Amino acid sequence: MILQPDDFWSFYEWLMRPEAFLQSAFLQGVVLILLAIVIGLLVGYVYSANRYGPSEGFYAVARAIRDLVRFDLPGTSTRRVIALARLAFKEAIRRRVLFIVGLFMAVLLLAGWYLNPESDDPARLYISFVLTATNYLILALALFISAFSLPADIKSRTIYTIVTKPVRATEIVLGRMVGFVAVGTLMLVPMGFFSYLFVTRGLRHTHQEVVELEELSDGTLRGETDAIRNHSHSFEIAADDQGVGLTDKVRGHRHLVTRDGEDFKIGPPIGALQARVPSYGEIQFYNRSGEEKQAGVDIGAERIATGGYGASGIARVIGLARGSRKIEHGYVEGGTLGAAEFTFSDVTPDRYSDGIVVNLSLRAYRSYKGDIESKIRGSVTMKHPSEEVESNPITFFIEEYEIDELALPLTIEGTDNNVTRQLDVFEDLVDEEGRLNLVIRCLDRSQYLGVTKSGVFLQPDSNSFEWNLMKAYASIWLQMTMVIAFGVMFSTFLSGPVAMISTAACVLLGFSAEQIYDTRHYIDEGIERGGGPIESVIRLLKQDAMTTQLDVDTLAASVIKTVDAGIIYSLDAVATALPNLPKMVATAEYAASGFDVFGALLARHAVATFGYCFLAFIISYFFLKSREIAA
Repeated sequence: MILQPDDFWSFYEWLMRPEAFLQSAFLQGVVLILLAIVIGLLVGYVYSANRYGPSEGFYAVARAIRDLVRFDLPGTSTRRVIALARLAFKEAIRRRVLFIVGLFMAVLLLAGWYLNPESDDPARLYISFVLTATNYLILALALFISAFSLPADIKSRTIYTIVTKPVRATEIVLGRMVGFVAVGTLMLVPMGFFSYLFVTRGLRHTHQEVVELEELSDGTLRGETDAIRNHSHSFEIAADDQGVGLTDKVRGHRHLVTRDGEDFKIGPPIGALQARVPSYGEIQFYNRSGEEKQAGVDIGAERIATGGYGASGIARVIGLARGSRKIEHGYVEGGTLGAAEFTFSDVTPDRYSDGIVVNLSLRAYRSYKGDIESKIRGSVTMKHPSEEVESNPITFFIEEYEIDELALPLTIEGTDNNVTRQLDVFEDLVDEEGRLNLVIRCLDRSQYLGVTKSGVFLQPDSNSFEWNLMKAYASIWLQMTMVIAFGVMFSTFLSGPVAMISTAACVLLGFSAEQIYDTRHYIDEGIERGGGPIESVIRLLKQDAMTTQLDVDTLAASVIKTVDAGIIYSLDAVATALPNLPKMVATAEYAASGFDVFGALLARHAVATFGYCFLAFIISYFFLKSREIAA
């Protein structure tokens, strides 16, 4: 999992951005709400002017604003909202939406046949599956119940039994939203419970016996377990370990091995389901001569350019936050002075009382053909941030696409101003401010080691997997709430099918936002990547490669690119004004990869959800008032 720079921000940094307030989420949200209100008032005036005339249309819009501010918002009753929410809840239940839970359980039963527990990372496979299945089913449910409810009531005229009572439009909108959210919550809870049971039971296995056992001269027992699900573990039990040892890590888990006389008891998997709390550092690259560089070696295969990534909201539409960023691994050349140096803060004995464990998620790039089965070697060196004190290198083999844990010794031999001696990590290598440098190098000449800022981290603590899974489901709940708010909004002025399609289009545009940003960036930079929609169709028909010049005359190419640019910039404006759903869905990647879902990230999603729900509520109110007048 590659984190982006904005993923490291605290909630305050994301909200206010002290160093770049024009790109802050607060300002972008305010601009989005104000712009939406202005556009909404203009659309409302055009509709009212067409219906009642220019002057009367103006007064109709003014009266609606007055009613909202003076009467409806202050007079909204919590008791009436709850009563209307109860009606919406019962209505959704009568539509037999609870069958979604049964469908989800059937999917889990079938998935047990097809998901492969013998994969390299079965925990990631199982967790990704349950979270993805839950996400799609819940969003589909939210889309259906929110888009069809109000249009069906208006068509059957049952809505008039409500509006003729002393009920305000604000209460009708809030009642619908709250009722449908309650339905979704009722279904999300058992789905989360069954998901937990499915994951834990699917990963449960036990090795029965020790098939190979050897006693070394110092009394250490070295053995290997039997093979279960096409894997086995090796272990060592030292003479002074009281007959208890841990196996090596295979497929993301270990087992506790306990000796009982001549017998050995092998416990259940350990570490397969976890929620690492990472501590990230600042990265500095060095080239093959040992000189500082802003980035690592570019091998020409990892660079993915994205425009305006992380500058979400309407700010990008009006030019408040433009620019581009790159998601890439920086590569270190092997057998040279090239290195990637990480500076970690707050490295104290209190935080790392059980020892310092560095987690490595690295890439390897081979620059020549040869023995592809041999792993590329790397090394980690602990270094004082400001003094000439460093440990001897600790070698390891690069485990690609896995998170390799490397326990750093607290006492290690090293050099202190070219004098070799025994070093204590906290006393000799950590400075007074609690900083420690780790230097990552590639040892094999002409090979390359790829790192990112999020690819090397310390692990001072871990949270419970159960709590982390709940946070992942909380993110799904926020997505469901947002879809319900949009569905209710569109249902106030569109028919059921059209409202559902409109809401689905908003969701799809939100999921496609990153691709739209990429295409806009390519247009800005003049990079050939297939062009916009018209150019892409032409290339498909002519079977042209996406990186070649468009095979048409100059005038036609200019017209096509101009029209495509207009389409892409229009889509970019729409997509950036919509919720960035890929960022919210990414919380499932945290849980599946065994990382704790950041509290700041969940708070950001909650604030963004509240903002879009508030905007949908205001729009829904005005459209519902206009439909009541028309009725």
